[in-house]
Amino acid sequence: MAVQRNVVAASVVCAALAGVLTGCGGDKSDDAVIGSKLRPTASASTTAATGLDALTAQQVSDKAEAALKALTSVRVDAVGMDDGKPMQIKTAMSKGGECAGAMSQDKMAMQFISTHHTTYVKADDSFWRKSGGKDGSAMVELLHGKWMKVAGDASADEDLQSFCDLDSFADEMSSDNDDGPFTKGAPTTVDGQPVVTIIQKKTGSAETTTIYVAAQGEPYPLKIVEAGGDEPGHVTFTDFNKPVRAVAPPASQTVDISKFTGGGNKNV
Repeated sequence: MAVQRNVVAASVVCAALAGVLTGCGGDKSDDAVIGSKLRPTASASTTAATGLDALTAQQVSDKAEAALKALTSVRVDAVGMDDGKPMQIKTAMSKGGECAGAMSQDKMAMQFISTHHTTYVKADDSFWRKSGGKDGSAMVELLHGKWMKVAGDASADEDLQSFCDLDSFADEMSSDNDDGPFTKGAPTTVDGQPVVTIIQKKTGSAETTTIYVAAQGEPYPLKIVEAGGDEPGHVTFTDFNKPVRAVAPPASQTVDISKFTGGGNKNV
């Protein structure tokens, strides 16, 4: 699994929802993300169940990549930095393009839901006010407590698909890079699960990527940590192959995007 640092970089997390807002810039949103706790373990013998102990670091990376691509759904929790400010995102996504999640930064919060054909965004007043620029007050009045409805499949949106479509996300995770070879680290656990640790140090830099791969059962990546660079952060993976609850909000709680484009003025 060749890991792109932009997976945990908050600048990419920002861009992930830019298309949804159809030109409304600004920060994105949600609740706190709970990070996995890492604890050292005395033995790597548990890796024998999947044979990862006998593999090279690159081979472990390849198995983790294949396991990720074989998933039908997963939950991703990411913490990173954007413009020097902490940002958090959590999203559950499927290969069908369904997703549900939230983002937060600088006391602003956003939630998003995407079904097969429609995306919904709900945010606090501070987000809409900043996003709307000179029309910020009008956006707050229109969208206070409401979901903005955007027609279209999020998995087809080049900005949103990375955090709504599992195939697109997995492709980003496995894109080739030239950051250097993987080496094995000390055995440890992630939330009590034994893992194989593989580390990639960026050539000519102190920046490192550490991947914790499940040592028992399927070799899923459980956590990825970026450290030593300008954009530190981490990503955790849970809820493997669990159905994504992407349920459209009630029509009475939505406002159609056409309100911003002059195409109508009724709730849908």
